[in-house]
Amino acid sequence: MATALLFALALMAQDAPVTTAAPPQRTQPAATPPSDEYGYIAWCYGALGGYVDLYDKVMPEVTRIEKAFPGPDGAAAALKEYPAMRIQARGDLKTYAAAITAAEKASPRPISEYGASAMKKGRSIWGGSEGVDKARLAQVWMSWSPPGDCETRAKALESKSNLFGQALNYNVKSAVPVEPEAGPEPEAAPPPPVEPPAPAPAPAKIETSAPKPVAKPAVKPASATAKPLAPIGATPAKLPATREIIIDPANPQACAGSLVPAKRGGKDVLICKPD
Repeated sequence: MATALLFALALMAQDAPVTTAAPPQRTQPAATPPSDEYGYIAWCYGALGGYVDLYDKVMPEVTRIEKAFPGPDGAAAALKEYPAMRIQARGDLKTYAAAITAAEKASPRPISEYGASAMKKGRSIWGGSEGVDKARLAQVWMSWSPPGDCETRAKALESKSNLFGQALNYNVKSAVPVEPEAGPEPEAAPPPPVEPPAPAPAPAKIETSAPKPVAKPAVKPASATAKPLAPIGATPAKLPATREIIIDPANPQACAGSLVPAKRGGKDVLICKPD
């Protein structure tokens, strides 16, 4: 494993002055992963993720170096190994992510922030790569690999976390930006009990007996002496023989006898005579 300390030494080796004095002690916190299982695997994830992200940047220089200094099997054989190494690294990242996610779900308290901090610490071993000579960066990248126990400890952490997760089912947001695998659909919860509807009110009792007859108001008989005029076309009562009925031609009325023209008061009228 090339730690951050080796990375720094590789960058400073050509420019460091020769001196007999002992160099000052320098601490490299990024090169020291956390001691707990969860933090350690999160650190491995960050360091290996930074390695994979540099692939496209360093490969042109790696190709130049391999061709300039070919190995026993030749440059072409050596260059075939790097794509396979990237595929292997991506598979290891999935293994680390599964262990991290399982540990976060099994933890009785939120730990994702601590995991994100450990990832950042691991990734920081590649810090400053933007300002480094490309040949130096490629040489260090070619010789780097994650700690050999990252994979075995990740699998052990996932197995242990899954066992504890059966008793501690805490759903904590993961610090790993990966999508969880789709699992079986949960069984649908039984529907809530339905209360029986309230009984409908009894219908009002309908009377089946015949309705009582309504008394009609008494009709006052018409006066015996009042005789209304009969409408036109109606058959009037038979006139008495001694009575002469004068009818104005401008306002004709029915006659129960014969109409005879005559003059009364110098005016042409009709006399209704009984038959």
